[in-house]
Amino acid sequence: MTQEKVAILMSTYNGEKYLTEQIESIQKQTNNNWHLYIRDDGSTDKTPIILSDFAKDDKRITFFNREHICNLGVVKSFMDLLANIDADLYMFSDQDDVWKKDKIQRALTLIKKEKYLEIPICLHTELQIVNDNLETIELMKRGRVWSDFQHFLFGNCVTGCTVMINQKLKEKLRINSVNWDKVAMHDWWFAEIAAAFGKVIYDSTPTILYRQHIDNVVGGSDSQAPQQLIRRFFNLSGELDGFLLMTKMASEFQRLYNGEITGKNAEYIRAYANLSKDSSFTNNLKLALKLPPVRSHLRGQLLLDYLMIRYPSKFLYTK
Repeated sequence: MTQEKVAILMSTYNGEKYLTEQIESIQKQTNNNWHLYIRDDGSTDKTPIILSDFAKDDKRITFFNREHICNLGVVKSFMDLLANIDADLYMFSDQDDVWKKDKIQRALTLIKKEKYLEIPICLHTELQIVNDNLETIELMKRGRVWSDFQHFLFGNCVTGCTVMINQKLKEKLRINSVNWDKVAMHDWWFAEIAAAFGKVIYDSTPTILYRQHIDNVVGGSDSQAPQQLIRRFFNLSGELDGFLLMTKMASEFQRLYNGEITGKNAEYIRAYANLSKDSSFTNNLKLALKLPPVRSHLRGQLLLDYLMIRYPSKFLYTK
């Protein structure tokens, strides 16, 4: 039986400090049936030189845009790779982490237990947050995950550097038709589409050392802890911006997949996509009562309810 072709997609930007360690961790994988495609997004440091050296020494590594380096932004950079690379399965890599040796094999084993040739699948895993010296800080997700569409409409628990997607999901993404300016992050979009039309799978075993440093501070705190909730309440502009992104993604989903989902999921998409042109105190209050935001904690739901009712004019936009 022919082995599945696994494409690993990496986008880099001024990553010289940790890049070598990341690529070497991929080279040390127990499963060797992979090809690493790297797109540089306009680095001004030694990153392109490092990439050229790796590509020269290892035929499994391709410097995708060596001759035409330009900046697209992280989402469009990854999507440029995904649109132009053909494989059976796709994984995504940051430039500053370390993969555990069995990351690829473990993902393959899990995804092959599913109907991965028939339905869109997004597999993601736990992360082990570490410091500059790869010393463990804590696990990132700690079980705070979900797999249903309505939860993904209002929040993301999938981290791109842990993801494996199949060809069916790539096809369903309709990459060249998406307005990526309306998509907060590609991993969130993967999860939404997989949850709507296929399956999102979570592996609670960490497969990656996720380096937390001064340029990459995420995770490491419980967003529902009392002190974090207080900070979030006093940073309402940031929370509101995040909610607006959610509604723009809903609008884009509605444009691309109108009529392809039914039931409660379709009701949610129509209602929140429609906020861009029909947002008012009365409308939003009714919406909060009939189709409230779906969050893993009631406190998170109530915060979104408050923002929607308190600032209805913020949700109106024309583009």
